[in-house]
Amino acid sequence: VLLAAGADQEATRQADRCTPLHIAAYEGHQAVVQVLLEAGADMEARQVHRHTPLHLAAGEGHEAVVQVLLTAGADQISVDSYEYTPLLLAQMKGHPKVTALLKKAAHQRDALKECLVCKIKTTLRCRLCKKAAFCSRVCQKAGWKTHKKTCCSGGPKK
Repeated sequence: VLLAAGADQEATRQADRCTPLHIAAYEGHQAVVQVLLEAGADMEARQVHRHTPLHLAAGEGHEAVVQVLLTAGADQISVDSYEYTPLLLAQMKGHPKVTALLKKAAHQRDALKECLVCKIKTTLRCRLCKKAAFCSRVCQKAGWKTHKKTCCSGGPKK
């Protein structure tokens, strides 16, 4: 309602520079986080201690919010002013489910950097889903039979 009325999703509190997204992530309000992200909120905004919304959600153990932020592409290896990553905060504060979620996301992130066929490191991705890594058109053709099961397009229509 407030966003529809023109509220600024990037407004910050003066004392700590927290945005509405920081506050929603810290409090564990998954639906609010989703709405703010859809409205274009900056998921990499930093508050006074350089925490991102992902740092705050991970540190508080809000698994659903962490998942929303990761799905939206939040930087999971960013460090705060204490050199803590979201993963380290989740571990230190005793949140095993969030820790496991962040470890799984890190593994998936790293795995996407290798060509699925020849294992050469690459920045190229499937032209359809933009997620699976292929170093060349030749490798994409060779790996299509396996990849099409998970590709967002589901393959060419016949």
